Amino acid sequence: MISYLLQAGPTHPKHGGHGSGLLPSTQFPIHPLLSFIVHYSIVIPAVFAVHDVFFKGPSGENIEQHEDTILRQTYMSRFLLIYTLILFTTRCASSFNAGRLRQHAVMYELTWLCNSTLLMGSITFGVFDVDGTNWLFRRRPLIATSCCIGVSIDQVLWYVDLVGYLMSGKFPVGVMKYLTWPQTLWIDRLTCTHHLWTIPLFIYASNKELGLDSFMLSVCIVTIKVCLSRWLTPHCIQAIKSKDDVASETKSDPQRYRYLNVNLCHELWRDITFSFLQISHDKPPGWLYLWRLLWRWQLFNYLVFVGVLSPLSRGLVSNL
Repeated sequence: MISYLLQAGPTHPKHGGHGSGLLPSTQFPIHPLLSFIVHYSIVIPAVFAVHDVFFKGPSGENIEQHEDTILRQTYMSRFLLIYTLILFTTRCASSFNAGRLRQHAVMYELTWLCNSTLLMGSITFGVFDVDGTNWLFRRRPLIATSCCIGVSIDQVLWYVDLVGYLMSGKFPVGVMKYLTWPQTLWIDRLTCTHHLWTIPLFIYASNKELGLDSFMLSVCIVTIKVCLSRWLTPHCIQAIKSKDDVASETKSDPQRYRYLNVNLCHELWRDITFSFLQISHDKPPGWLYLWRLLWRWQLFNYLVFVGVLSPLSRGLVSNL
């Protein structure tokens, strides 16, 4: 079972790929579905356990929070749950007629940290917290804000790309450029707006200035997510019909190639071309690449936390 879960490269049939000389691809996305289940089955309890052991426990957070804040978080958690269900179900439903590669890729793509932040926010802001006795569904707003910090560098750069595109028709950084790819369906574009409102809404719901504890927990969350993605998801999914297939031509056909690189676990996002950010130019072994990625990711998140999120949370709280 463990060996089956291990990702086996772009052309392996269990991922939906097809390489010359390999068996035909599996029609039902068994591996993607198992990966999705295993990913969240590890991430959710692991992050909750780290929170409860090394950070203030959920009961303490409930005592310190004002009743109005708890009510605000309850409403926010319901909104997040509804939005997350819509995002997950519509993207899965849209894959039925979009080809085998999309059918397999969609379950991998739902484990992106930006998507997980929505799910974690809905749970930890208390959507299922009826009486506080269920360990899994207790209110843990610190986890929600930590997930928010985990995606902060990406989502701040979304604003840069959006402004740049509106002004010049080009994406200065490239984090939004995937919206123009042939493999990106209209439903993906319609359900990507959370990249722009996750940070302000989470800060509003938390109703407190973000502290260093939120950043420290985000380090753990990002590390767990990236390592799991490296283990479970391939760099891409590719269907090669014969040995004569040209790689560049295959990559231009969404029915034969789908880029994944979930949580940047294999390389820096391909549309980000700044030379000083490249960390896999020498094709390092997996452990070295992950080390290079994680310390840079945490550093950039820390700079955003200090320069943007902390002052923003301070300003929002003082005006509420």
